[in-house]
Amino acid sequence: MTKRHALSLLVLAAAVASLGHVGASSAVELDPASVVYVTPDQFKWRDPSDQATTNQTVLYGDPNKTGLYIYINKFKPGRFGNPHHHPNDRFITVTEGASWRGTGPVVDPDHATRVPKGTFMIDHATKVHWDGTKEESGAYLIAGMGPATQTEVPKSSGPWTGGDPSAATIVLPDRIPWQDHGSFRVAPLAGDPDKRGLFVQMLMLLKGADFDRPHVHPVPLYTMVLSGTWWVGTGTRFDPANLTVPMKAGTFVTHFGNRVHWDGAKDEDATLLIIGEGPVTTARVDETR
Repeated sequence: MTKRHALSLLVLAAAVASLGHVGASSAVELDPASVVYVTPDQFKWRDPSDQATTNQTVLYGDPNKTGLYIYINKFKPGRFGNPHHHPNDRFITVTEGASWRGTGPVVDPDHATRVPKGTFMIDHATKVHWDGTKEESGAYLIAGMGPATQTEVPKSSGPWTGGDPSAATIVLPDRIPWQDHGSFRVAPLAGDPDKRGLFVQMLMLLKGADFDRPHVHPVPLYTMVLSGTWWVGTGTRFDPANLTVPMKAGTFVTHFGNRVHWDGAKDEDATLLIIGEGPVTTARVDETR
């Protein structure tokens, strides 16, 4: 056998092994009664052509009805909206690019605050605010309790007097209140998962840390993967190496209440935005051997 022939066989063997590995990985399926997920390429945008200045995809609920809603608004560069307010608090995470925010009836982009990706904000109920984009595009993930109507107010000609500090809370990325728990970090942002009502928090799973063992929660949880890759499994057989599905950044994941699942990070940290209605408890379940 010539060296060239031997090398060709080695390359072919490697390719076959690689294809086999991909096939095995893609064969892993989650129990849809426990976990469902939607990747960014599967989002159903209001304007499928994506030509609109502001586009929207609803991930959960209906912003026009009573109850929890979650949706994404994305904005093209060079647009500012009119001052307005909403009847209920809205909880907002900047998921792409950067926007600019202000409060009060005077829309003054020169005095707006730049809110880049990773910023968390609260639009407080009935308080006037406005936002827009300059050179960059941007996207918000917005959650709240509906109905989420919008009431515009007359725009004032100014001059700028500082806006209304009570109208909005802005937590820039370097101000996110991370709490270190060793193998993971938590940042409480709104509400309390131990109490009744809507809560929002960030969770950072550190690469190489132990996976959560199979468990259940009594209520559904809604998660956006902000960065990294989150690995999720379902059922009582715990096998992170072979029975997990990767959730890439931008994927929206629903964990249903009282259904068994488990998760963790492998080769990179994963940062998650978790939204739900408390109280949330965690109960371990017996594992299949």
